[in-house]
Amino acid sequence: MPHQGDILTLPRHFQYHIQYAVPVEVFRGSAHVDIGVITAVDEGFVELQGTLYNRSLFTFISRPGY
Repeated sequence: MPHQGDILTLPRHFQYHIQYAVPVEVFRGSAHVDIGVITAVDEGFVELQGTLYNRSLFTFISRPGY
């Protein structure tokens, strides 16, 4: 179970966030891009409420309690 501020990298991290609807914050470099709940994930992309983010371009941070 990832904690507040942990970077999501492993498939099980993303699956946990999908299963329990734990919010994530999306960054590109040091710039905040979005925050929300993951609705789908595969090896190349993460979908947050209808928007696709390339996993190699963006960083996903756990934000439980948001």
